[in-house]
Order: sequence, then C-alpha cells, then structure tokens
Amino acid sequence: MHRVHGPYPHHEKWLIKIVDRATRKATNRVFETREEADRAAQSLKRQQRHEGGISVGGALDLYERWLADVGHKGEGNKARTVETTMQRLRRLFEGATKIAVNALTPAAAEKLYDALTGAVDSRRNILAEAKTFLRWCSSKGWAKINALEHVQGLGRRRRGKPQLTTDEARKFLAKALELAAHDDGAIAATMALLMGMRASEIIERTVRNLDDEGRLLWITDAKTQAGVRRLEVPPQLQEHLQRLARDKRPADRLFGRNVHRHWVLRAVHRICKAAGVPRVPSHGLRGTHATLAVSAGATSHLVAAALGHESFATTARHYARTEAIESAVQERVLEKFTVVHKKANGSSQIAKNLVST
Repeated sequence: MHRVHGPYPHHEKWLIKIVDRATRKATNRVFETREEADRAAQSLKRQQRHEGGISVGGALDLYERWLADVGHKGEGNKARTVETTMQRLRRLFEGATKIAVNALTPAAAEKLYDALTGAVDSRRNILAEAKTFLRWCSSKGWAKINALEHVQGLGRRRRGKPQLTTDEARKFLAKALELAAHDDGAIAATMALLMGMRASEIIERTVRNLDDEGRLLWITDAKTQAGVRRLEVPPQLQEHLQRLARDKRPADRLFGRNVHRHWVLRAVHRICKAAGVPRVPSHGLRGTHATLAVSAGATSHLVAAALGHESFATTARHYARTEAIESAVQERVLEKFTVVHKKANGSSQIAKNLVST
C-alpha cells in the first residue's frame, strides 16, 4: 500500500512522491507538465483503491446475496425487501462503487450522505441501511472502521403520512366506487381506505386468498407475524373482487402479475384528483382508516390487529391521529360516569361504519 503526494513544482517541472506505508520509503517521479503529474497521481490513487481489497460495488453484490439467503435473522428476506434495501444502498454509494471498502474514509462517506437529495425520512432510512451494510463489511474483515458510524441524520423525521378528513374520505370513496366497475386501480385504492391494507399486501393477494364467496381476504405472509391476518371484505368490494378472481387460477394474483406498489400509489393520486380532495399516498389512506376506526369507537387492539401491527403503539405513532385517540379516550372516561348505559355495538364493523357515515 502506498500514499501519493503532490504534484509539487520541481525545477520548472512537476514531481509526485510515492511513499510505501510499510517501509516509509519514498520514490519521486518527475513530469514535464502539471497536467501530466495530475493524471499520474490520480491513476496511482485509483490503482491503489482497486488493489486495496474488495470494492464497495463488489461488497454490495455479496451483501445482496447474503440478505436473500441468510439475512439478519438467519432466515433470508423477501425479494421485495432485498430490492428496496439495495436500491437505497446503491443510490448512496453510486459514486464510490469502485473504491475499496477499506479505503472509504469517514470524510468521504459523510460527503456521499450530504450529496443525497429527497425527503428527510428517505435520507435517514438510507443512512440506517448503509450503516448496517458497513457493519456487515467490518464483520467480514473488509474494513477496520464503519465510515458512516458517526454521521448524524439531517433534519427531523415526520411521523405519519398525510391523511384525509372524514368528509374528504367520503368524497374519495364515492369517486373510487363510481370508477371501480372499469378501473382496477380504484378497487385497490378502496381496499387501502376501507380495509387498511398496505399497497404491497393489495397487489400480492391471490385468488386463493379471497375466501367465503368474496367475504373474507387472507393476508398470508407479512413483515411480522401480526401482519398475517384475515380481513372482512366490505360489501361494496365483494362483487369487484369476485370479478377480478373470475377465470383465474388459485395461485394467480387478483390484480395480475405486472402491478406494483407504485401502481397503487398512482391510482390513489388519480382518484384524489378526480374527487377534488388533497393528494395523499396510499399509506395515508391506511392512516385515514386507522383514524376513522378509532374515532368510530374501535378498541385499540382491534385497530392494531386490522392493520397488522403487533401493538397499538405502532398504530398510534404512525397512523391514527392524536386527536382521534384523545377523543376516543375522553369518550370512554365520560362513559364511566354516565347513568345511562348503552349497549356496545362491537368494533368489527369498521368498514361499514366508514361507509355509512
């Protein structure tokens, strides 16, 4: 391994100094012009980076295989999770794939992070993924330090996604149901609002997941065990989902093989525009579902279960609005002091409550 210094002026010529890191022996090379010396110095530095161990690009390729085959829990990861992770990492390290992992300095790594553009949450998520990747590289002996370990995420995270108000949700739903007979995207958007489903859960549903003559929908795999669940299909969607399932095999996807999460997002944005309501993401409809469910009196554990969360803490932190939770709590306190006891209607009618309001 060598260090390259210069170029320096030398008797009307230009000199670069090459120092052996082990022996500290220095070798000088002299060039006629500054440009020649610069090119030689850059070439030597690139050569050193290539010879200094596995490159960042090579490590990323091996990390992708490791994530798919083994992963952090020894069980591998879903293809979608691996794809998202690698897209984030390659975006950050786009300009450094040929550099050796052990040559990546904290200053250079911080510069890569500073060059990222986009939302605060997106940049922070990329940073977290990159730190994990570099820790994995260190565990393989490819780097002595994690060059990003002390880099701090810039900006403040925003909790939750934009949601629709009750009136806006009614307008959105009316427009989506109006279009659903000839617009599969409208069906998907309605599922996000009425059933609280993730976009990935919607597009991955198969004919076999649709059960009991269209009245039930099974979520058979998810990020956590809590995400595996059975959902009631609102009456307004049953006929549409049965139509999608017609003439398909049990393993076929309801919405076909070529749809993806962004297809759902685009459908949601299109219907927001058609309904004349603020544009929200598909995850914002999932949050709207949670807020309206809590406001309608659904107990916290049932709302969390419907959304596939292990606890209501996640629901409260990212989905249900604070004012909806506080209002629901206040109503329960008042119920303790009221003389007239009303019969509970149950909280399994979340979708019906939303439609009827």
